[in-house]
Amino acid sequence: MRMATTPTKDIDACQWRAATWLRAVDSRQPVVKVVPPEQEKVLRRPFYTGLSRPVPFVICLLANKHLRFSPSNNEMADEESFTWSETVYELGVDLISALQSTFPNGETFFIDVSLVFDPKYVFTIYFPILFALQWVVGIQVLGTIIVVEWLNQILKWLMHGERPYWWVHEMEETHKADLHPHKIAEIHQYSSTCETGPGMPSGHSMAMSAAWYVIIHAIVEHVVDPSNMSAKLKMESKQLLWGIYVIIQALVIFSRLYIAAHFPHQCFLGLFLGICMAKLAFGSTEWINFGRVRWILVSSVIMASALGTYSFLLLTGGDPSWSISEALKWCDKVENIHIDTMPFYSLMRYSGAAFGLGLGLTSRFFVATDRTNFSRFQIFANVVLGLALGYATDLAHVAIPKTNETFFYTFEFFLNIAFPYAVIALAPYVVMICGGRKEKSA
Repeated sequence: MRMATTPTKDIDACQWRAATWLRAVDSRQPVVKVVPPEQEKVLRRPFYTGLSRPVPFVICLLANKHLRFSPSNNEMADEESFTWSETVYELGVDLISALQSTFPNGETFFIDVSLVFDPKYVFTIYFPILFALQWVVGIQVLGTIIVVEWLNQILKWLMHGERPYWWVHEMEETHKADLHPHKIAEIHQYSSTCETGPGMPSGHSMAMSAAWYVIIHAIVEHVVDPSNMSAKLKMESKQLLWGIYVIIQALVIFSRLYIAAHFPHQCFLGLFLGICMAKLAFGSTEWINFGRVRWILVSSVIMASALGTYSFLLLTGGDPSWSISEALKWCDKVENIHIDTMPFYSLMRYSGAAFGLGLGLTSRFFVATDRTNFSRFQIFANVVLGLALGYATDLAHVAIPKTNETFFYTFEFFLNIAFPYAVIALAPYVVMICGGRKEKSA
């Protein structure tokens, strides 16, 4: 695409900004351009006037954010105080602000979406239901979410991602002394906004993209493909299922943006990583047959690597808890900050579940239970019992005193060991014994 070297009447504001900005990047030099009088009116037009030109929208938008108009001396000056990362964050804030403005009454809906697709329900609802219906799929979902939460936490500590609801205030403070302070779009906080962990990548997007990938893939493999449907109907069924998957992921992303808990790029990275983790977990079932010693070793590595990352950051002068300070500083209502959104709660959940998963799969009760011959009533009873255990786990979590963090995290760790062990080993065994069946011979 040919770029003019100087602004003329037939080049609008957006195209001129894009050309100037690209030349600055190419030459590695600050850009200071004097705007001729005939161009000043063009530069004062709304930004959307540039969208009809051949300059790509993304380049126009980035140029518009990277350069600013100084009305005092009619100059386009390089915003040296604004870094590339801040430019990306500001674009995200603009999108969040536009989303909140477009749906001013959408608070209840988007908060509900964010709550319904909370990763904790993969542990307490998805897993027990799927395990009762098809135990291998249930184990795959639980194993996937454990690895996803582990990787998500380590990446959050290492990538140091901001969250929108505190970033806008930090930028206002940082640049308030500038000669021409940069105006950042306003965004609103809601009751579910004030999460305390770093924002990169999104845990909701990562968990939901992984869990639902395994679920949809399992439905296709165990229900659609073996059915007697015609090839055309099978294809349409698959398209419908994956269409539902796309809708769920879109709802999760929009809900996280609307409540200002994440930036767009954080959600998309979470989506990508979640799918990658799910493909790895679903592609092999070999790990399900690990022995007890190997399971304990794997679970220990998961927990130790997370604690090691935390310790490494402390030893190298980092502050893994920096995001908690930001949340406490900038959350409009302190009561909206909850301990179960803090990084160590997530660590206790997935590391405890890893131990519970391994101990359950290698227990005497699991080996002795013949799940292949369960009647429909026994399967239903197993579903109900698993959900009851999940509900009891949620009640226990709420009842744990939160005044003593050490006690809280220790209790959570053992609670998250006990729950998957009970669902995997004890619940099916109890259903089998109550149904009058004998233990399976080894």
